[in-house]
Amino acid sequence: MTDLAAIQPRHEQVDVRVFWGKAGKPKAGEETVPHPLICHAIDTAAVAELLHHRLLSATCRAELDAAFAPLGGTTSAWVGLLCGLHDLGKLSPAFQALRADVAAKLLPPEAVTKTDRLSRIRAGGRRTDTFHGLLTAHHLRRMLRGWGAPRGTVRTLAQALGGHHGSFFSDDALRNVESAIADHGGDQWAGWVEELFCRTAELLGLPDPRAVAWPEVALGTGGAVALAGLTTVSDWIASGAISKATHAGSDIDLDAYVLLARRRAEEQVIERLGWSGWVPPSELDYQRLYGQQPRPLQRAIERMMAHRTHPGILVVEAPTGEGKTRTALQTTLTLMHRLRLAGFYVAMPTRATSNQMFEEVDALVTGLDPALSVKLLHGTAAEYLADRRARAARSELVIAGGVGVDDPAGEQDQTVREWFTKLRALLAPLAVGTVDRVLQGGIRSAWAPVPLVGLSNRVLVLDEVHGYQVYMSTILDRLLCWLGRLGVPAILLSATLPRTRREELLRSWYAGARQHGIAEVELSLPELSYSHAVWLDEQGVPAVVQAEASGLNAGRLVRLVHLADQDLTEWVLTQASGGRGVAVVHNLVRRVADTVELLEAAVAPLPEEDRPRIVSLTGRLPAATRAQVEQELRDLFGRDGTRAARAGYVVVATQVLEQSLDLDFDAVASDLAPIDSLIQRAGRLHRFRRTDPHTPPTLALTGVGEKASGPVWPPHATRVYDDAVLLRTWALLRERHELRTPDEVPGLVDAVYSDPDEIVYPVGWQARWQLAQAKLDRKRTDDRKKATARYLPPPTNPEALLCLTGHPRDVSQTRRPDGRGRRDG
Repeated sequence: MTDLAAIQPRHEQVDVRVFWGKAGKPKAGEETVPHPLICHAIDTAAVAELLHHRLLSATCRAELDAAFAPLGGTTSAWVGLLCGLHDLGKLSPAFQALRADVAAKLLPPEAVTKTDRLSRIRAGGRRTDTFHGLLTAHHLRRMLRGWGAPRGTVRTLAQALGGHHGSFFSDDALRNVESAIADHGGDQWAGWVEELFCRTAELLGLPDPRAVAWPEVALGTGGAVALAGLTTVSDWIASGAISKATHAGSDIDLDAYVLLARRRAEEQVIERLGWSGWVPPSELDYQRLYGQQPRPLQRAIERMMAHRTHPGILVVEAPTGEGKTRTALQTTLTLMHRLRLAGFYVAMPTRATSNQMFEEVDALVTGLDPALSVKLLHGTAAEYLADRRARAARSELVIAGGVGVDDPAGEQDQTVREWFTKLRALLAPLAVGTVDRVLQGGIRSAWAPVPLVGLSNRVLVLDEVHGYQVYMSTILDRLLCWLGRLGVPAILLSATLPRTRREELLRSWYAGARQHGIAEVELSLPELSYSHAVWLDEQGVPAVVQAEASGLNAGRLVRLVHLADQDLTEWVLTQASGGRGVAVVHNLVRRVADTVELLEAAVAPLPEEDRPRIVSLTGRLPAATRAQVEQELRDLFGRDGTRAARAGYVVVATQVLEQSLDLDFDAVASDLAPIDSLIQRAGRLHRFRRTDPHTPPTLALTGVGEKASGPVWPPHATRVYDDAVLLRTWALLRERHELRTPDEVPGLVDAVYSDPDEIVYPVGWQARWQLAQAKLDRKRTDDRKKATARYLPPPTNPEALLCLTGHPRDVSQTRRPDGRGRRDG
């Protein structure tokens, strides 16, 4: 450690307030009052100090504690200082020359000489200097090397701070900037940079950075990603709090400004963005939360999770309508309390399910504390909430101002504005949205550390995980690996999860927590009955609870019938008679339109009072129309719904009905679909009512014919689903006349997805089956290849931080572009 008394500045001291950090556009007749660079450093540090405990997981904080403990002072102060110094590169001729008029009034004459020279070069339209993020990395490398920091620490800190505009730098770029003396200013400007570094540390109550034990500082991947993401977010929030009217000016009292910046940070972080540090009360058992006794599996999970002290992954598998969502929310609040987490993100498969879940979560949370705010995050969330003034009034008031690339006018980068708009709800403590927004965090992109950090101190709940295709699942597995590495608890829900998929999900999170590759970890699960839940933390010993289904869902019988397409209309109208509700689920929007047309033509001759109401529901409906239809369906066929009028009711829908709404129909007709989808659709039969074993409700399968060489279905079917999966499903169901749930669900799902070789196919199907299987194998290989080309590097990669933004991809590509995988973010 260097003796502080022996430290002598290598340069003439300068008032660091003269270097501007924000100035805005020049305006004729208006004197520019700049915001000093050191003030922006203080602004950002104040935000980072507040977010350190609110935004970062305990795992990330522990890594940062271990890294900075040798330096003395508090971890939050060192983290705040480093985040605050992300713009050190602005203390350079290259940046100060962007407003040469401001520089000429404030900077020392020898500095103005250099800024004027660069300004004259730019006047000719040439722009060849180095941007300030790269100069920040350059300055940090130089200083930290001089103070004895290890090579790896130097590289990590330089990248984490210098890359705050979305991308990290190659080693070649960092080496090349050393020779760009005209841009960084050489030794004299280097001395001023060091002065700003040390003065900011002093203002934040830290020891002189030149006199601490940098040789003992080592930062792991989790801490590095946390610092990088926190730097960006803190910069965005701090910048959003500053405007021309609040620029501090070069004569500001810095000691007083620290107090002002901390008050302003509290206003931004706590009051406007809602990072209040709320922790749920300890007494939140299921009965207190929902006012009713838990079902057997819910009670078993509650007991299992009551005393957990480490993050882990929970997989819950139970029949549709068994209360998995409520269990997940109660468990989430329990984990938040026990692990002192900042919040949660509930990820749903579609916008419609997100809207429905938002209503439930918002009511639950505001019932616990009316001051809390739940955010809704998907592409049409604003439209959905447009008529809810109370919720709209709670939307965030912070914008990212003055953040972006170096621009002579000081303008903000459009990309930054877009990213801040998209990410801020993901960063909010309590949020509900589509799974697409979570999967975006699993794709290499600019600012990739931001969504990782945004999720790091929360519980992530993923519903309907059985429905993700190979492409989505590949990205999800890599993201789960990162969440395990960062210590993020995850709760996964499914009614129809194949055995092999369950193991992949558990293994992915566990490998991250153990900091191993997925192939390196061993995981042993017992034979599981249905329903069950599995909890796994970094200790690697699964905790398992199993329970019988509740009385409502135990021993349910569904009658299976097979219908030709030409018989569908008559069957539907017969089923709807007498005030019954019927759902028809097609695999294509065009099929929905055709069926509606046939039904309307068939009922047209009937007296108006005898015509069943016929509606359609697809993802292509205008948002307002779709919302009206969904609300009507909930009012009639939701929990405590009023049921259909005397003439009956028919809804013809696409797969949105399968996932999007909790509804209870008397009969369902469906195009052939994979077994898990059919089970979901059958779950809309008597969802809230016991079935009569003597007159069970009916699921009719349509559109399937048979030849000696195998079944025949419309060409569109294999544009939506894999032929091999449909063949497996039909082979299991073709001779069945009933379906018993939940008893038969695991065996059917595993037969299609985990053990297809055990399915017995009729004689003559072999050629068809082999061709379909080969096609499926090629498709899955292609899907994995496409996902692998986009997803994050593994957290075990020594270059993981740098690779997060390497070869960035379009984050909107969260689903494979096919009929079933339409993006619904």
